[in-house]
Amino acid sequence: MTKQQQLLSTKYITYRTLTNLWFVGAVWLYFYRIFITDQQVGILDGLAFTIGLLAEVPSGALADKFGRDKVVRLGQLLAGSGLLIQAAGSNFIPFFIGQTVMMVGVSLVSGADEALFFEKLKFEKKSTDWRKLVTRGSQISLIGSFFATIVGGWMHTINPRIPWMLNGLSFIVAALLIWNIKDDRPKKKKQKILSELKNYLDDIKTGFMQFRLPKLRLYVPFIITVQGLFYTTGYGLLRLILLDRFHFNPLLGSVAIASSNLMTVGLLSYMHKKADSFDEKKVLAFIGIIAASSLLLSLANIGFWGYVVILALYAGEHILQPFISEILNNRAPEGQRATVLSVASFFKSLPYVLLAPIIGYLNTNGKIEYFLIIWAFLIFGAVILYLSAKKKDTNTDLID
Repeated sequence: MTKQQQLLSTKYITYRTLTNLWFVGAVWLYFYRIFITDQQVGILDGLAFTIGLLAEVPSGALADKFGRDKVVRLGQLLAGSGLLIQAAGSNFIPFFIGQTVMMVGVSLVSGADEALFFEKLKFEKKSTDWRKLVTRGSQISLIGSFFATIVGGWMHTINPRIPWMLNGLSFIVAALLIWNIKDDRPKKKKQKILSELKNYLDDIKTGFMQFRLPKLRLYVPFIITVQGLFYTTGYGLLRLILLDRFHFNPLLGSVAIASSNLMTVGLLSYMHKKADSFDEKKVLAFIGIIAASSLLLSLANIGFWGYVVILALYAGEHILQPFISEILNNRAPEGQRATVLSVASFFKSLPYVLLAPIIGYLNTNGKIEYFLIIWAFLIFGAVILYLSAKKKDTNTDLID
Protein backbone atom coordinates (compact mmCIF):
# COMPACT_ATOMS: atom_id res chain seq x y z
CA MET A 1 0.00 0.00 0.00
CA THR A 2 1.40 3.42 -0.98
CA LYS A 3 1.70 6.35 1.44
CA GLN A 4 -1.21 8.11 -0.27
CA GLN A 5 -3.38 5.01 0.11
CA GLN A 6 -2.39 4.77 3.78
CA LEU A 7 -3.33 8.40 4.40
CA LEU A 8 -6.64 8.01 2.59
CA SER A 9 -7.34 4.78 4.45
CA THR A 10 -6.76 6.53 7.78
CA LYS A 11 -9.02 9.38 6.72
CA TYR A 12 -11.69 6.89 5.61
CA ILE A 13 -11.61 5.15 9.00
CA THR A 14 -11.78 8.48 10.88
CA TYR A 15 -14.64 9.62 8.67
CA ARG A 16 -16.52 6.34 9.26
CA THR A 17 -16.00 6.74 13.00
CA LEU A 18 -17.36 10.31 13.09
CA THR A 19 -20.44 9.34 11.09
CA ASN A 20 -21.13 6.42 13.44
CA LEU A 21 -21.02 8.37 16.70
CA TRP A 22 -24.72 7.80 17.27
CA PHE A 23 -25.12 9.45 20.66
CA VAL A 24 -28.90 9.19 20.14
CA GLY A 25 -28.73 5.52 19.13
CA ALA A 26 -30.27 4.06 22.29
CA VAL A 27 -32.35 7.01 23.46
CA TRP A 28 -33.94 8.77 20.48
CA LEU A 29 -37.31 7.04 20.91
CA TYR A 30 -37.38 7.96 24.61
CA PHE A 31 -36.72 11.59 23.66
CA TYR A 32 -39.59 11.57 21.17
CA ARG A 33 -41.87 9.93 23.74
CA ILE A 34 -41.53 12.98 25.98
CA PHE A 35 -43.50 14.90 23.36
CA ILE A 36 -45.30 12.46 20.98
CA THR A 37 -46.70 8.88 20.90
CA ASP A 38 -45.18 5.78 19.23
CA GLN A 39 -47.86 5.95 16.57
CA GLN A 40 -46.87 9.55 15.81
CA VAL A 41 -43.23 8.43 15.72
CA GLY A 42 -44.18 5.83 13.10
CA ILE A 43 -45.95 8.48 11.01
CA LEU A 44 -43.02 10.87 11.48
CA ASP A 45 -40.48 8.29 10.32
CA GLY A 46 -42.72 7.13 7.49
CA LEU A 47 -43.05 10.65 6.08
CA ALA A 48 -39.45 11.75 6.65
CA PHE A 49 -37.94 8.50 5.40
CA THR A 50 -40.18 8.67 2.31
CA ILE A 51 -38.69 12.05 1.43
CA GLY A 52 -35.23 10.65 2.08
CA LEU A 53 -36.04 7.64 -0.08
CA LEU A 54 -37.16 9.86 -2.96
CA ALA A 55 -33.80 11.66 -2.70
CA GLU A 56 -31.83 8.39 -2.52
CA VAL A 57 -31.35 7.43 -6.17
CA PRO A 58 -31.24 10.96 -7.62
CA SER A 59 -28.49 11.75 -5.10
CA GLY A 60 -26.31 9.00 -6.52
CA ALA A 61 -26.86 10.27 -10.06
CA LEU A 62 -26.07 13.80 -8.86
CA ALA A 63 -22.86 12.57 -7.28
CA ASP A 64 -21.78 10.72 -10.43
CA LYS A 65 -22.59 13.73 -12.60
CA PHE A 66 -21.56 16.80 -10.59
CA GLY A 67 -18.96 15.45 -8.18
CA ARG A 68 -19.09 12.96 -5.36
CA ASP A 69 -17.00 15.19 -3.10
CA LYS A 70 -19.47 18.09 -3.27
CA VAL A 71 -22.51 15.90 -2.70
CA VAL A 72 -20.94 14.13 0.31
CA ARG A 73 -19.95 17.40 1.98
CA LEU A 74 -23.41 18.88 1.46
CA GLY A 75 -25.05 15.70 2.72
CA GLN A 76 -23.08 15.57 5.96
CA LEU A 77 -23.79 19.24 6.68
CA LEU A 78 -27.52 18.69 6.11
CA ALA A 79 -27.52 15.54 8.28
CA GLY A 80 -25.84 17.41 11.13
CA SER A 81 -28.19 20.38 10.78
CA GLY A 82 -31.25 18.10 10.85
CA LEU A 83 -30.13 16.57 14.14
CA LEU A 84 -29.55 20.03 15.66
CA ILE A 85 -33.05 21.13 14.58
CA GLN A 86 -34.54 18.12 16.37
CA ALA A 87 -32.45 18.85 19.45
CA ALA A 88 -34.25 22.18 19.75
CA GLY A 89 -37.73 20.76 19.04
CA SER A 90 -40.60 20.03 21.40
CA ASN A 91 -43.39 18.79 19.11
CA PHE A 92 -44.16 16.94 15.87
CA ILE A 93 -43.41 19.79 13.42
CA PRO A 94 -39.74 20.53 14.30
CA PHE A 95 -39.10 16.81 14.65
CA PHE A 96 -40.50 16.25 11.17
CA ILE A 97 -38.52 19.15 9.64
CA GLY A 98 -35.30 18.06 11.35
CA GLN A 99 -35.77 14.39 10.49
CA THR A 100 -36.51 15.29 6.86
CA VAL A 101 -33.42 17.50 6.55
CA MET A 102 -31.33 14.75 8.14
CA MET A 103 -32.71 12.06 5.82
CA VAL A 104 -32.09 14.15 2.70
CA GLY A 105 -28.53 14.64 3.94
CA VAL A 106 -28.06 10.94 4.62
CA SER A 107 -29.48 10.15 1.17
CA LEU A 108 -27.01 12.50 -0.50
CA VAL A 109 -24.12 10.81 1.30
CA SER A 110 -25.38 7.25 0.77
CA GLY A 111 -23.25 5.53 -1.84
CA ALA A 112 -21.41 8.70 -2.83
CA ASP A 113 -18.91 8.54 0.03
CA GLU A 114 -18.02 4.89 -0.62
CA ALA A 115 -17.74 5.55 -4.35
CA LEU A 116 -15.47 8.55 -3.66
CA PHE A 117 -13.06 6.62 -1.42
CA PHE A 118 -13.18 3.45 -3.56
CA GLU A 119 -12.14 5.41 -6.64
CA LYS A 120 -9.47 7.49 -4.85
CA LEU A 121 -7.83 4.43 -3.25
CA LYS A 122 -7.55 2.51 -6.54
CA PHE A 123 -7.24 -0.95 -5.00
CA GLU A 124 -7.01 -3.96 -7.29
CA LYS A 125 -10.53 -5.25 -7.90
CA LYS A 126 -9.45 -8.88 -7.55
CA SER A 127 -7.94 -8.24 -4.11
CA THR A 128 -9.80 -8.12 -0.79
CA ASP A 129 -8.12 -4.82 0.18
CA TRP A 130 -11.37 -2.84 -0.01
CA ARG A 131 -13.33 -5.41 2.00
CA LYS A 132 -10.54 -5.42 4.61
CA LEU A 133 -10.60 -1.62 4.83
CA VAL A 134 -14.40 -1.54 5.18
CA THR A 135 -14.13 -4.22 7.87
CA ARG A 136 -11.41 -2.30 9.70
CA GLY A 137 -13.45 0.88 9.39
CA SER A 138 -16.43 -0.92 10.89
CA GLN A 139 -14.29 -2.14 13.80
CA ILE A 140 -12.95 1.30 14.70
CA SER A 141 -16.27 3.04 14.16
CA LEU A 142 -18.01 0.49 16.39
CA ILE A 143 -15.56 1.22 19.18
CA GLY A 144 -16.39 4.91 18.75
CA SER A 145 -20.07 4.03 18.65
CA PHE A 146 -19.66 2.06 21.89
CA PHE A 147 -18.49 5.16 23.75
CA ALA A 148 -21.03 7.38 21.99
CA THR A 149 -23.91 5.09 22.99
CA ILE A 150 -22.82 5.02 26.64
CA VAL A 151 -22.24 8.78 26.72
CA GLY A 152 -25.55 9.38 24.94
CA GLY A 153 -27.44 7.24 27.46
CA TRP A 154 -25.77 9.09 30.33
CA MET A 155 -26.32 12.54 28.78
CA HIS A 156 -30.00 11.68 28.23
CA THR A 157 -30.42 11.40 32.01
CA ILE A 158 -28.89 14.87 32.42
CA ASN A 159 -30.60 16.61 29.49
CA PRO A 160 -32.34 14.65 26.68
CA ARG A 161 -31.29 17.25 24.11
CA ILE A 162 -27.54 16.87 24.60
CA PRO A 163 -27.13 13.56 22.67
CA TRP A 164 -28.82 15.15 19.65
CA MET A 165 -26.50 18.14 19.76
CA LEU A 166 -23.39 15.95 20.01
CA ASN A 167 -24.62 13.78 17.13
CA GLY A 168 -25.24 16.78 14.90
CA LEU A 169 -21.79 18.19 15.56
CA SER A 170 -20.09 14.87 14.74
CA PHE A 171 -21.61 14.91 11.23
CA ILE A 172 -20.50 18.48 10.66
CA VAL A 173 -16.93 17.62 11.73
CA ALA A 174 -17.01 14.65 9.30
CA ALA A 175 -17.83 17.07 6.46
CA LEU A 176 -14.88 19.28 7.43
CA LEU A 177 -12.54 16.27 7.63
CA ILE A 178 -13.05 15.30 3.97
CA TRP A 179 -13.27 18.85 2.64
CA ASN A 180 -9.99 18.57 0.72
CA ILE A 181 -10.71 15.16 -0.85
CA LYS A 182 -11.58 15.90 -4.46
CA ASP A 183 -13.38 13.83 -7.05
CA ASP A 184 -10.69 13.85 -9.75
CA ARG A 185 -12.69 12.17 -12.51
CA PRO A 186 -12.73 14.14 -15.79
CA LYS A 187 -15.35 16.89 -15.71
CA LYS A 188 -18.21 16.50 -18.13
CA LYS A 189 -18.91 19.27 -20.57
CA LYS A 190 -21.80 21.54 -19.66
CA GLN A 191 -24.92 21.13 -21.76
CA LYS A 192 -28.23 22.90 -22.16
CA ILE A 193 -30.64 22.51 -19.26
CA LEU A 194 -33.01 20.18 -21.11
CA SER A 195 -30.13 17.99 -22.28
CA GLU A 196 -28.72 17.92 -18.73
CA LEU A 197 -32.12 16.90 -17.34
CA LYS A 198 -32.56 14.18 -19.95
CA ASN A 199 -29.09 12.76 -19.29
CA TYR A 200 -29.68 12.97 -15.54
CA LEU A 201 -32.95 11.01 -15.78
CA ASP A 202 -31.25 8.52 -18.10
CA ASP A 203 -28.53 8.01 -15.46
CA ILE A 204 -31.17 7.21 -12.83
CA LYS A 205 -32.96 4.81 -15.18
CA THR A 206 -29.70 3.09 -16.06
CA GLY A 207 -28.87 2.73 -12.35
CA PHE A 208 -32.08 0.77 -11.82
CA MET A 209 -31.49 -1.19 -15.01
CA GLN A 210 -28.17 -2.44 -13.62
CA PHE A 211 -30.18 -4.39 -11.03
CA ARG A 212 -32.08 -6.15 -13.81
CA LEU A 213 -28.83 -7.67 -15.03
CA PRO A 214 -27.96 -11.15 -13.71
CA LYS A 215 -24.79 -9.90 -11.96
CA LEU A 216 -26.85 -7.77 -9.52
CA ARG A 217 -30.41 -9.08 -9.84
CA LEU A 218 -29.77 -12.07 -7.55
CA TYR A 219 -29.03 -9.71 -4.63
CA VAL A 220 -32.20 -7.60 -4.79
CA PRO A 221 -34.54 -9.77 -2.63
CA PHE A 222 -31.75 -10.24 -0.09
CA ILE A 223 -31.03 -6.50 0.13
CA ILE A 224 -34.74 -5.67 0.51
CA THR A 225 -35.46 -8.22 3.23
CA VAL A 226 -32.22 -8.72 5.19
CA GLN A 227 -30.59 -5.31 4.84
CA GLY A 228 -34.07 -3.81 5.03
CA LEU A 229 -34.52 -5.48 8.43
CA PHE A 230 -31.15 -4.20 9.63
CA TYR A 231 -32.07 -0.70 8.45
CA THR A 232 -35.42 -0.93 10.26
CA THR A 233 -33.58 -2.07 13.38
CA GLY A 234 -30.59 0.26 13.27
CA TYR A 235 -32.22 3.47 12.02
CA GLY A 236 -35.87 2.83 12.72
CA LEU A 237 -38.18 1.94 15.57
CA LEU A 238 -37.60 -1.78 15.77
CA ARG A 239 -34.49 -2.05 17.95
CA LEU A 240 -35.89 0.17 20.69
CA ILE A 241 -39.25 -1.57 20.46
CA LEU A 242 -37.45 -4.90 20.95
CA LEU A 243 -35.49 -3.49 23.90
CA ASP A 244 -38.81 -2.43 25.43
CA ARG A 245 -40.21 -5.89 24.70
CA PHE A 246 -37.27 -7.45 26.54
CA HIS A 247 -37.77 -5.06 29.51
CA PHE A 248 -34.63 -2.94 29.04
CA ASN A 249 -34.89 0.65 30.35
CA PRO A 250 -33.05 3.52 28.53
CA LEU A 251 -29.81 3.07 30.52
CA LEU A 252 -29.75 -0.74 30.26
CA GLY A 253 -30.68 -0.43 26.59
CA SER A 254 -27.64 1.80 26.06
CA VAL A 255 -25.47 -0.80 27.78
CA ALA A 256 -26.96 -3.59 25.65
CA ILE A 257 -26.27 -1.73 22.41
CA ALA A 258 -22.80 -0.62 23.53
CA SER A 259 -21.78 -4.13 24.54
CA SER A 260 -23.10 -5.39 21.20
CA ASN A 261 -20.64 -2.94 19.66
CA LEU A 262 -17.71 -4.55 21.45
CA MET A 263 -18.81 -8.09 20.61
CA THR A 264 -19.17 -7.09 16.95
CA VAL A 265 -15.69 -5.53 16.96
CA GLY A 266 -14.29 -8.90 18.01
CA LEU A 267 -16.18 -10.69 15.23
CA LEU A 268 -14.98 -8.15 12.66
CA SER A 269 -11.41 -8.55 13.88
CA TYR A 270 -11.64 -12.26 13.15
CA MET A 271 -13.20 -11.54 9.75
CA HIS A 272 -10.39 -9.12 8.92
CA LYS A 273 -7.72 -11.73 9.66
CA LYS A 274 -9.54 -14.44 7.69
CA ALA A 275 -10.87 -12.18 4.91
CA ASP A 276 -9.47 -14.35 2.11
CA SER A 277 -11.08 -17.54 3.42
CA PHE A 278 -14.71 -16.39 3.74
CA ASP A 279 -17.13 -17.52 1.06
CA GLU A 280 -19.74 -14.93 0.06
CA LYS A 281 -22.55 -17.43 -0.41
CA LYS A 282 -22.08 -19.07 3.00
CA VAL A 283 -21.79 -15.73 4.83
CA LEU A 284 -24.90 -14.20 3.24
CA ALA A 285 -26.98 -17.35 3.78
CA PHE A 286 -25.85 -17.64 7.41
CA ILE A 287 -26.63 -14.00 8.19
CA GLY A 288 -30.05 -14.27 6.54
CA ILE A 289 -30.97 -17.36 8.58
CA ILE A 290 -29.75 -15.77 11.82
CA ALA A 291 -31.74 -12.59 11.10
CA ALA A 292 -34.98 -14.50 10.45
CA SER A 293 -34.46 -16.77 13.45
CA SER A 294 -33.88 -13.73 15.69
CA LEU A 295 -37.27 -12.32 14.71
CA LEU A 296 -38.98 -15.60 15.54
CA LEU A 297 -37.11 -15.82 18.86
CA SER A 298 -38.45 -12.35 19.71
CA LEU A 299 -41.94 -13.83 19.85
CA ALA A 300 -41.07 -15.59 23.11
CA ASN A 301 -41.22 -13.87 26.50
CA ILE A 302 -37.47 -14.24 27.15
CA GLY A 303 -36.80 -11.05 29.12
CA PHE A 304 -33.14 -10.02 29.30
CA TRP A 305 -32.21 -13.07 27.19
CA GLY A 306 -33.51 -10.90 24.37
CA TYR A 307 -30.00 -9.45 24.38
CA VAL A 308 -29.11 -12.38 22.12
CA VAL A 309 -31.55 -11.02 19.53
CA ILE A 310 -30.17 -7.47 19.81
CA LEU A 311 -26.61 -8.77 19.41
CA ALA A 312 -27.48 -11.01 16.44
CA LEU A 313 -29.19 -8.19 14.53
CA TYR A 314 -26.48 -5.68 15.40
CA ALA A 315 -23.57 -7.97 14.49
CA GLY A 316 -25.32 -9.27 11.38
CA GLU A 317 -25.67 -5.76 9.96
CA HIS A 318 -21.98 -4.94 10.34
CA ILE A 319 -20.68 -8.32 9.21
CA LEU A 320 -22.84 -8.16 6.08
CA GLN A 321 -21.86 -4.62 5.09
CA PRO A 322 -18.28 -5.31 3.85
CA PHE A 323 -19.51 -8.15 1.62
CA ILE A 324 -22.35 -6.13 0.08
CA SER A 325 -20.01 -3.15 -0.38
CA GLU A 326 -17.43 -5.30 -2.16
CA ILE A 327 -20.08 -6.96 -4.35
CA LEU A 328 -21.68 -3.69 -5.46
CA ASN A 329 -18.45 -1.71 -5.95
CA ASN A 330 -16.87 -4.47 -8.02
CA ARG A 331 -19.95 -5.19 -10.14
CA ALA A 332 -21.03 -1.58 -10.78
CA PRO A 333 -19.79 0.31 -13.87
CA GLU A 334 -17.23 2.96 -12.84
CA GLY A 335 -19.20 5.89 -14.24
CA GLN A 336 -22.32 4.86 -12.34
CA ARG A 337 -20.88 3.46 -9.13
CA ALA A 338 -22.53 6.04 -6.82
CA THR A 339 -25.83 5.64 -8.66
CA VAL A 340 -25.78 1.86 -8.28
CA LEU A 341 -24.89 2.15 -4.58
CA SER A 342 -27.74 4.63 -4.12
CA VAL A 343 -30.19 2.29 -5.84
CA ALA A 344 -29.07 -0.44 -3.41
CA SER A 345 -29.66 1.96 -0.52
CA PHE A 346 -33.08 2.70 -1.99
CA PHE A 347 -33.95 -1.01 -1.89
CA LYS A 348 -32.58 -1.27 1.65
CA SER A 349 -34.57 1.67 3.05
CA LEU A 350 -37.79 1.01 1.07
CA PRO A 351 -39.25 -1.51 3.57
CA TYR A 352 -39.01 0.86 6.53
CA VAL A 353 -40.57 3.71 4.58
CA LEU A 354 -43.57 1.49 3.90
CA LEU A 355 -43.63 -0.20 7.30
CA ALA A 356 -42.76 2.57 9.80
CA PRO A 357 -46.39 3.70 10.37
CA ILE A 358 -47.50 0.05 10.51
CA ILE A 359 -44.80 -0.88 13.04
CA GLY A 360 -45.73 2.13 15.19
CA TYR A 361 -49.42 1.22 15.01
CA LEU A 362 -48.82 -2.48 15.76
CA ASN A 363 -46.61 -1.68 18.74
CA THR A 364 -49.07 0.85 20.14
CA ASN A 365 -51.81 -1.80 19.94
CA GLY A 366 -49.69 -4.71 21.22
CA LYS A 367 -49.61 -6.60 17.90
CA ILE A 368 -45.97 -6.29 16.80
CA GLU A 369 -45.83 -10.11 16.55
CA TYR A 370 -47.54 -9.92 13.14
CA PHE A 371 -44.59 -8.03 11.70
CA LEU A 372 -41.99 -10.30 13.31
CA ILE A 373 -43.55 -13.49 11.88
CA ILE A 374 -44.23 -12.20 8.35
CA TRP A 375 -40.81 -10.60 7.90
CA ALA A 376 -38.99 -13.68 9.20
CA PHE A 377 -40.60 -15.84 6.51
CA LEU A 378 -39.89 -13.24 3.82
CA ILE A 379 -36.20 -13.43 4.78
CA PHE A 380 -36.22 -17.24 4.60
CA GLY A 381 -37.73 -16.93 1.11
CA ALA A 382 -35.10 -14.38 0.03
CA VAL A 383 -32.26 -16.63 1.21
CA ILE A 384 -33.65 -19.55 -0.81
CA LEU A 385 -33.96 -17.33 -3.90
CA TYR A 386 -30.41 -16.04 -3.43
CA LEU A 387 -28.89 -19.53 -3.07
CA SER A 388 -30.78 -20.73 -6.14
CA ALA A 389 -29.73 -17.71 -8.23
CA LYS A 390 -26.14 -17.93 -6.95
CA LYS A 391 -25.92 -21.55 -8.02
CA LYS A 392 -27.02 -20.60 -11.54
CA ASP A 393 -24.61 -17.63 -11.52
CA THR A 394 -21.72 -19.95 -10.56
CA ASN A 395 -22.65 -22.48 -13.22
CA THR A 396 -22.72 -19.71 -15.85
CA ASP A 397 -19.25 -18.53 -14.76
CA LEU A 398 -17.94 -22.11 -15.11
CA ILE A 399 -19.38 -22.42 -18.62
CA ASP A 400 -17.95 -19.05 -19.62
